[in-house]
Amino acid sequence: MTNKSSSSTKTKPKPKSPNGTWPKWYWDLTVAPTNDRVAFGELDLTTKKSVAPLLLRLQWQGFPLFHSREHKWLYRIPKSTYSAEKANKNFSRGQPVAFNPKFKQKGDEDLLSDSTHVYFRLPHKDGEGHNVGNPLSKSFVKPIESGELSSAAAEDGDEAAAKAAQEATNMNVLCSYWMSSRERIMDQMVVYRNGDRSKGMILPQVITMGTVTRRAVEATWLTASNAKKNRVGSELKAMVRAPPGYSIVGADVDSEELWIASVMGDSQFGLHGATAIGWMTLEGTKSAGTDLHSKTASILGISRDSAKVFNYSRIYGAGQKHAVQLLLQGDSTLTKAAATERAQKLYAATKGSRAFRSRTIRPAAVSSLWHGGSESFLFNTLEAIALSDRPMTPALGCGVTRALRKSYLEDPSSYLPSRINWVVQSSGVDYLHLLIVSMEYLIKRYDIKARYLISVHDEVRYLADESDRYRTAMALQIANAWTRALFSFNLGIDDLPQGVAFFSAVDIDHVLRKEVFMTCETPSHPRPIPQGESFDIDQLLKITNGGQLGPAIHEDDHDLVDTREGPPVALFGDITSVKHQRFLKAQASPTPTPTKRWLEDQLPLKTDLPWIPPPPKAKSRAPRKKKVPVLQQNIDTDTDIGMDYHDVLSADEWNAVLEDDRKAATG
Repeated sequence: MTNKSSSSTKTKPKPKSPNGTWPKWYWDLTVAPTNDRVAFGELDLTTKKSVAPLLLRLQWQGFPLFHSREHKWLYRIPKSTYSAEKANKNFSRGQPVAFNPKFKQKGDEDLLSDSTHVYFRLPHKDGEGHNVGNPLSKSFVKPIESGELSSAAAEDGDEAAAKAAQEATNMNVLCSYWMSSRERIMDQMVVYRNGDRSKGMILPQVITMGTVTRRAVEATWLTASNAKKNRVGSELKAMVRAPPGYSIVGADVDSEELWIASVMGDSQFGLHGATAIGWMTLEGTKSAGTDLHSKTASILGISRDSAKVFNYSRIYGAGQKHAVQLLLQGDSTLTKAAATERAQKLYAATKGSRAFRSRTIRPAAVSSLWHGGSESFLFNTLEAIALSDRPMTPALGCGVTRALRKSYLEDPSSYLPSRINWVVQSSGVDYLHLLIVSMEYLIKRYDIKARYLISVHDEVRYLADESDRYRTAMALQIANAWTRALFSFNLGIDDLPQGVAFFSAVDIDHVLRKEVFMTCETPSHPRPIPQGESFDIDQLLKITNGGQLGPAIHEDDHDLVDTREGPPVALFGDITSVKHQRFLKAQASPTPTPTKRWLEDQLPLKTDLPWIPPPPKAKSRAPRKKKVPVLQQNIDTDTDIGMDYHDVLSADEWNAVLEDDRKAATG
């Protein structure tokens, strides 16, 4: 009896070569048997083939590439060169690889027996210890452009081979964007007008709340890069054109999440620009080198554009380890020790140092504080929100998922970078929601012929009738001022600097692009696109007769909100109190002593469970004498994190303060 199911699942037999048996290395270079478009047996040489780097004779910093079954792509250095580098302290290549003689796959015998050379892994974007599968992949575009990864054919005088290698590597760079985006672009959902395929509309397949931070997620338009002269297909966004008689009106929020984070730190003082990062955000300029990105670039010795990545990753909660990884990615000649030293210098100057409350006394509301850095106030505020019982955004009071609340976590400080990231990015989503709602109100009230088109995180675009393009631009400026005003008000700041109230520029364009002056010339689109218009607030005020949007067509039927209830999140209570001043001094201190004293002098948390102090360490130090006695009162602490501290006071003064707190808490 035959088994029909097994016979029906037999794979198609591999076709036989018309010229006898081919070796495996040749089979790997031919077209797959399943390819019906190319004749069987034809060569299929692409940059994805493992033999391509060898045929191109690629080298890393002048040293030839080799392929290992165990460690993938390596480069080889003579031992004499390796010894000289170590002697001159210029060693910046990580650790050499060691070959395992018992490795399961054969093929590394020659590399294992080589006693005159040392082998190193190609630098991987994820750091040391990771194998590189293809040196012609997207992550090596920058080294190819800089010449760090090049062909040895030119050095040998073989011009034909050198030209072929250069064309192959350049072609890989040219097509890198299109190869990674082609499928997503071709799969767009398009609706044509009355069957006319010359006019249509793309419906972006957006998940409006696709992440924990409530950010929108979409595979193509929310991740599309700007047009670059050496990237095929990178003009994608500019191919979206406004219909005849319409304009695309929009703006980018200037340093949106950087401003949101800095104003949270400023809220401890109730004044814009009160902290170092707040002042840099308001008054720092790129030309004078006084803005945050320029300062970070000078500390790390990198470009300003690269410094942006460090600043935003740090504000999102990334630590020194991530900064080291970014430095190593940006400069392959940098040693890990040097990168670590630079990262430590950066974090000491910005985030500051961290002081902890002693584990030998009862736990309190705040167990640690950042101090002495230009961003210490900012990070203490972010952590105060992230570590609260019910974290909410200050602007709209939106809460984090229960999965990230400390009551649902085994360790209250678990996933802290993600929770800090949530505070900043979710507040950025609040900003976008407020901006869009404000625009909808103005469009309806003043009968502006415009509609929401698309938003890309901190960018917003509207499709407006040509006759109403300037009114739409002015409405955007007004909506932005309202949004920033509400943010400031809910953080306890009752004014708004003019420098951040309005967009630096509102763009009026006929295509979708980052800047109106970008010509969007690429290999696949050589024709330049005419420039659009861009207006700042002063120019718009002149065009719109002092900011007039016209008569109100629809009456305002919205009820006024009673602001007496206060903002959604009350962080610091009375910022004019003596207690809050002590809290500020603890954060500003360049030395840990005042900060630790503030932490240890907090009132302990109220709990029904007995407190068991941790066991002493093996090597116990002599106990430090406390200058000020602390009353260990078993009462609730105030929700204001600035309510549980003191400066250097006498024992009688501090006991009096604690006694007042105890009476207030017990009624």
